[in-house]
Parts: sequence; structure tokens; C-alpha cells
Amino acid sequence: MKTSEKRPVAAALGVFDGVHLGHRAVIAQAAASGVCHAVTFQAATMPEKQGHPLRYIYRDGQRDRLLKDCGAAAVTALPFGQVRGLDGERFCREILLERIGAERVVCGADFRFGSGASCGTEQLIAYGQQLGFAVELVPQVQDSDGLPVSSGRIRALLQEGAVSDANRLLGADYQILTPVVTGRQQGRLLGAPTANQLFEPWQCVPMYGVYASFAEVEGVRIPSVTSIGVQPTLTDGTGRPVAETHLIGWQGTLNGVLLPVTLTAFLRGEQRFASREALISQIQCDIRTRMAMLPA
Repeated sequence: MKTSEKRPVAAALGVFDGVHLGHRAVIAQAAASGVCHAVTFQAATMPEKQGHPLRYIYRDGQRDRLLKDCGAAAVTALPFGQVRGLDGERFCREILLERIGAERVVCGADFRFGSGASCGTEQLIAYGQQLGFAVELVPQVQDSDGLPVSSGRIRALLQEGAVSDANRLLGADYQILTPVVTGRQQGRLLGAPTANQLFEPWQCVPMYGVYASFAEVEGVRIPSVTSIGVQPTLTDGTGRPVAETHLIGWQGTLNGVLLPVTLTAFLRGEQRFASREALISQIQCDIRTRMAMLPA
């Protein structure tokens, strides 16, 4: 019986914020080159990148799920403080070789590493020749207009409410995936009970407003309407932003459930209404608009 040849470990390097089309290309290349091991950072430990503040698109757990869905066999999320002081040679030796066991390293052409992001891909290739691993560079992915796909562009689109455009660059619908928490029970009083989900302080929050969405319960996609914001009609508008999703025609309890909610289209901006009655009327209008978007 012929023994199958062991595939080399291919380390895919990146922040992988959002796991967009460019990140997916890196993972695909690594998976084609060997056993893909994605190497990234814990979001809460890396508040900025190359001197610029970061607002992460997804939480670590959600990012890791997406990376594995794209072909990563394993994901290592490093505490940034553990590696920020390492120079390029020590990063390659201590992290890529000794910790990951990488025989091949795959990254984007603009990848930087080492203390103060002092090293680029030329140095990575040189360290690979010195330490014994091959380096494969993935060209920057561009959209249909010839513009580079980047996390920065996607964040900007989300914050403008252009979720459909953001979804095209992500390669999948933007998704909220966090446990449902107990809210103020205002949705029930307004005739539209909601599943409430919170954002982390370091997350990029989409534009406040109402979105067409789908919520997935036990593998079934249910049409829904998601409101993101601070409930200005019902509160003083200074609280933590929350996503409130009304599952149309569905009844049940979801508290504590890790609920996938995908946003498909922006319906309207967040508003402060003159009365609860006006808010109730608008909620019913939003539900009708959402249902009209479904195929007949």
C-alpha cells in the first residue's frame, strides 16, 4: 500500500480583518501549497496598525470560522504584545519556524512584519532563504473597477451604509455573529420583538439605521429586519450601539444563542420619532418593505 506524502505546513500571514476577497486569495494559495495554517493577531490586543487606529470588522471567533471555511486547517491568533518587540529575524525564527513549523509562507505583496513594521516582503524572502522556508507572494486583489480590495474600503462602505458594495468586496454578506443578549424588551411593547446583539468597543459598527437581513436559526434562514444604533426615540441616544433583529413571522426564545445575522441591503437611516406610535408605524412599514424584497 502506497503511503501518501505528507504535505508541508504553509503559513498564511495577515491581520485578516473581515476575511475579504484579498484575504481569501492568500488562504487559497496557502491551502494549494500545503496544509494552511493562518497566523494572525488577537483583535483586542492590536488597537492600531502601522500607527493608524483599527476598528475590526469581525470578532476573533467569527474571523477564525471564516478562515477555516476558506481553507485554513488551523488558526493561530497571537497576542500582539507577544510579538510587537520581535525584530524580523526573531519573528521568522520563533513564530514561523519554531511555533508554526512553516515550510512555506504565503502573504500579500504589501505584508509587513517585525518591530515597528520595519520589514517587508523582500526581507521575508531573505529570511526564508536563510532559515529554510519558501515564500509565496499573492498580488493585491482588485474589484471590477480595478480598485484594490482592502479592509479600509470595506469599513468605509459599512459606515456609509453601503452594505451591498461591502458584501461584494468581502466575498460574502456582512454578518453579525454574537450571542443574543437580554434587551430592554422594548421590541415586544412595539409589536416587533427583537434579538439583541452587542458590538465590541474596538469593532467597526455599520452606519446606524435599518437593514434588510436574514437570521439563521437551526440552519433555517429567516427573513428579518435589523436596526443598528442607540434607540434615540426610546433612550437618550448615548448608550452602546446594539443590533436589534426582528425575525419576521418567527416566535421563540434566542437569549444566549450564537445567532448569525447577515445584512443584505440598507433600508433607511436611524431616526428619532416624535412618538412611540410613529415609531410603531415605521417599524411596520420597514417589515413590509423587507417582505417586498423577497422573491415571489
